Amino acid sequence: MNDYEIRNTIKEVLISCRKEKGISQKDLAEAINSKPTTIASWEQGDSLPKVHDLYHLAKYYGKTIGYMYGEEK
Repeated sequence: MNDYEIRNTIKEVLISCRKEKGISQKDLAEAINSKPTTIASWEQGDSLPKVHDLYHLAKYYGKTIGYMYGEEK
């Protein structure tokens, strides 16, 4: 996967997980000690979560890091 594909995959997974849980970007930001603007940036594909953020996201959603990268269904 190239950079664009990774960014797009993570973006789609993040949006899907958040909607599946039925929470807002603000709710997610509070849960993982981040900012709503950061969550929005990830979901728009403008930036990628850092490794520690991806870890907290995966843990919060009950997923694996592989899932967050789109490697697992």
